[in-house]
Amino acid sequence: MRKTLLLIAALFSLGCLWAQTDSSTIKKQKFPFNILKKIQQGNLKFVPIPVFTVSPERGASFGAVINYFFKASRNQQDSLTRASLAYINLQYSTRKQFVSEVGYSVYTNAEKYYLQGEFGYKDFYERYWTLSDNSTSNNNYLGVQYEQLFLRGRLLKNLGKQFFVGLSYNVNSYNAITFESKAIPTIPTVPGINKSFVVGVGPAISIDKRDNQFSPQKGWYAEASLRLHDKWMGSNYKYTLYNIDLRRYIATMPKGILALNAVATITDGTVPFLEKQRLGSDKIMRGYFTGRFRDNQFAAAQMEYRYPIGKSFVLAAFLSAGQTAETLQKMEWNLLQSSVGGGLRYLVNKDKKLYIRIDAGYTKMKNLGIYFNLGDAF
Repeated sequence: MRKTLLLIAALFSLGCLWAQTDSSTIKKQKFPFNILKKIQQGNLKFVPIPVFTVSPERGASFGAVINYFFKASRNQQDSLTRASLAYINLQYSTRKQFVSEVGYSVYTNAEKYYLQGEFGYKDFYERYWTLSDNSTSNNNYLGVQYEQLFLRGRLLKNLGKQFFVGLSYNVNSYNAITFESKAIPTIPTVPGINKSFVVGVGPAISIDKRDNQFSPQKGWYAEASLRLHDKWMGSNYKYTLYNIDLRRYIATMPKGILALNAVATITDGTVPFLEKQRLGSDKIMRGYFTGRFRDNQFAAAQMEYRYPIGKSFVLAAFLSAGQTAETLQKMEWNLLQSSVGGGLRYLVNKDKKLYIRIDAGYTKMKNLGIYFNLGDAF
C-alpha cells in the first residue's frame, strides 16, 4: 500500500509540474477561446482522452489519458527533430482495478538521443485460457488478479542517419497473483504462478526513417533488442528475450498509405507466468482478448490501408495473422490466428500529424474488439 501511495503522489506531482509549465502560456491567451481555436485548427499540444469502457474482464472502467506533445529542440522550427510525447494514464474500474502509468517517447535536441519507456502500478485483472491451445473454448477461462510495479524502456544514441544504438531495460514485479475458482481450465503449473520479480538489461538498436512517430506516412522502421534477465541482477528468474519489430510505409495511388508490420518476440530460459508473451492488443492482432493465447514465443504480421477523406478524416482497413507457441519448432501454419477490421481516424494536431482513432477488429474465433486510442496502431 505504501508503494501505491508513493506512486500516486509521484504521478500527481508530475501532473502538477506539467500544469505549471503550461500555465504561463495559457495566461497570455483568452481562455477558453484559445482552446476552441486550437481544436478548430487541429494544433493541440495537450490531448486529454476520457476513458469509459464496459467489458467482461474489467466491468465498467473510467479515467483519463493525458497526452502532452512537444518538440525537444531549442528551435521549434527545427525540421530535423521530430515531435515527442509524454503521457499520464489513470483508470479505475468497478472490479476495483486501478492503473497509474507514466510514459514517454522523446527525441532530444537534434535527435542526438532517443528515450522511450513507461513506469507505473497496476492492480489488475485479466483472463487466462491456456497456453497456445486452439481447442479451448472462449468461455473456458480463469480470472487472474494481480498487482504489478513496472519500469521499462530504452536509452539510445544516434550514431548518424537515424541509426540508434543503446540499452533496453526491464524491471517488473508481480505480486498477490490469485485465480478465480473454476474447474476448467486448471491453474497452470508454471514458474511464477504466485509472484515473480525480474530484472533485465541488454543491447538495442533501431533505424528510424519514419517522417512521424505517431502517424507515419512514409519511410520505414526497424528495431531489434536482446535482454538478459539473470539472478546476479536481482531477478528471480533467468531467461533471455529477443525482440524484433519491422515497419514499412508505402504511398499508393491516388493518395492512400499501405502500412506493413512484422513483430516477433522469442524467449529462452525459465519465463515466469505473467512474463509470457500475450497475443491480442490494440496495436496488433486487434479483436483478440489480450492473452487469449500466451506462451514463450510470439510472432505476428499485419497490413493496414489508410485512405484520407477530406482534410481531417482517414478511413482504415487492416488484416493480421499471428500465433504463440512453447517453442519455435511448435509454430505451424495451420495454427495461425487471424483478424480483420477497419476504423476511422480524426486529425487533432495538423503540425504533428496526430490522429485519434477508433478501430473494430473481428477474429477467426468470432470475437469482436473495439478500440479507441491516440495515434495509429503502428
